[in-house]
Amino acid sequence: MVDAREHGLAGDGRTNDQPALQRLVDEVGDAVERDGIPRTIHCPAGVYAIQDAGTVWRSGVSLVGDGPAATRFVLSNPGAPTTATPLAFFTTLQHGASTGRCIADVTFAAFEIDGSAITLPSYDVLAKGLGLQYVLRGTFHDLHIHDTPATGFGCDFLQDTTVARVLAEHCGRLDTGWERGGAGIGIGVGGWGDVERLTISDCVTLRNGTNGIFLELQQADWTRPRGIRVLGCHAQGNFYGISDWGADGLVVSGCTMIENHVAGFDVSGQGTTHIAGRYGVVSGCVIDDNVGEGVSIGNTPGGYAVASSRISRNGGHGYRQHNLPGARSLPACDIVIEGNDIWDNGRDGIRIDGSLVDAFLVDNRIRGNGLREGGAGITINARVEGATLRGQRIWDRRDPPTQHSGLRVTARGSLVNTAFSDLDAVATA
Repeated sequence: MVDAREHGLAGDGRTNDQPALQRLVDEVGDAVERDGIPRTIHCPAGVYAIQDAGTVWRSGVSLVGDGPAATRFVLSNPGAPTTATPLAFFTTLQHGASTGRCIADVTFAAFEIDGSAITLPSYDVLAKGLGLQYVLRGTFHDLHIHDTPATGFGCDFLQDTTVARVLAEHCGRLDTGWERGGAGIGIGVGGWGDVERLTISDCVTLRNGTNGIFLELQQADWTRPRGIRVLGCHAQGNFYGISDWGADGLVVSGCTMIENHVAGFDVSGQGTTHIAGRYGVVSGCVIDDNVGEGVSIGNTPGGYAVASSRISRNGGHGYRQHNLPGARSLPACDIVIEGNDIWDNGRDGIRIDGSLVDAFLVDNRIRGNGLREGGAGITINARVEGATLRGQRIWDRRDPPTQHSGLRVTARGSLVNTAFSDLDAVATA
């Protein structure tokens, strides 16, 4: 354990501590290279001004404080008004990061990053709180990152890594909503091959520019990686809540996605490579009060399951299957919508606007939807082939009812070779 105060960092909120931090990181990094023993820099309680340059990180060097609000890193760029100033970064483009030249055996814990003092003429993807690429055996926990111009926690290609108890608030403040990054927690995937062992747990993301949390495949010719889990997280007031833009088998469990502006949970080709995730599982979540859709899935070859979740009071459809233009839009196979409570959404409970093959809609409870403009429990507005609809309970207890039909097939929709059983669809109470 190396005490930062004993190595030139003032922590007084006035002195620019960035040069001293860079010298200390390099000194400790050199020692790690000599003997192979990782070391930790401890920044005691104080305000550490990080000005005009990001700190290039080294493998085996950890950074810990005395807790958010106690140890604060305040980022600013008064002497370099066009320069992004992350607390720590190490990237492929700037520093040659790769699987063979990674940041290994590091912990970042128990401090706050304040990016509110950074001024830039326009959005810069590097203006993050943390921006490390190719991390091996990393641990990030008990961090509060807020008001960064770009993504707060913007680390890519995380292998054997955990991200826990990170509060990311009002990050991506210069993002228009459609820039690269601009999220609370934004993680690029695919750099380690077809498996990336990453767990994101107990994190909170509030009012961020694009996403609360996103996973995004970084190269179109890479394999979508398996092994990523998002557990017990909260995403509120972001553009999107949680998005899968290129993982395989993403597990999202026990999460809350509320009051987001476009969708609570999103699978689409919205990411930079326009490749959606596939064969993920969303279970045991509360997806409520989002301005647009509760769950929006499309541009995927298929294999997604949404189960045992509450999908309620969203301004658009509760669940919507549809494809964004400009990305893959083949029929999605093996979509499963099972055991959900879908109620009081502004439009349809379930809306199918993209073609499906071998879909399963099983044991959902769908009631009182169409509050915004009238709707149906389930609307089929595309070709659905080989589907199974079983055990649906669809009703509306309002007087007058807003959910005008139980199951509706539009002129553009069709059900081909579909198996029905135990369908209880009642438009009114």
